[in-house]
Amino acid sequence: MRQSLATFAAVYAVVLGTSSCNGGSTAPPQLNTGTSVPVYHQIERLGRPAVKELFQQFANHDGTNRSAPWQQPLSSQTLYQEIGSFTTTVAGRSTSGPNGGVPGVLQAVLIPDELAADLSQPGPAAYLGVETGGATGGKFGGRGLPDDVIDISLGAVFGNTLSALGLTTDDGKESPCLTTDNVPQQNAKDNVTPAVFPYVGAPH
Repeated sequence: MRQSLATFAAVYAVVLGTSSCNGGSTAPPQLNTGTSVPVYHQIERLGRPAVKELFQQFANHDGTNRSAPWQQPLSSQTLYQEIGSFTTTVAGRSTSGPNGGVPGVLQAVLIPDELAADLSQPGPAAYLGVETGGATGGKFGGRGLPDDVIDISLGAVFGNTLSALGLTTDDGKESPCLTTDNVPQQNAKDNVTPAVFPYVGAPH
């Protein structure tokens, strides 16, 4: 659990998974009129696993998918607003406390919706490491193979992850039964890291 607690919290730099190329065999990219330069249209945006799925109404997914993560002001983004509204209403968390309480910290950490890595820092990778200044286990950021991203996210929304990391105070409104999906990230045979790509255990 400490590993999960020490793996959530900050707001980052390198964009991964923020756009998709529409270049399949049945749907070639459109071309600029009079030129041969392809014009690619962003149709998906998935910087962090489960963020849209947890916080945002499905009807708003397409708009977010086609928008830029750095759309200014950040607070005008639909996803930013829905992180706040979901956390205060559905999760019942308080906005009182440092940094806007749990809702305010989540908005600051999760928007812009990108997965960041600081290549000037040594590894290992740590989910939200850039955004939290290393509070989640390292300043490199990215996402390590052992990182249980879903449990980390659920712990931040419904548990005491953010107060344990010192990002806000404990509001006493945790829902412990919702802090895990009860699906282990690893099993015993995954604990031995192979020396060849993809560096993970056999499928199971």
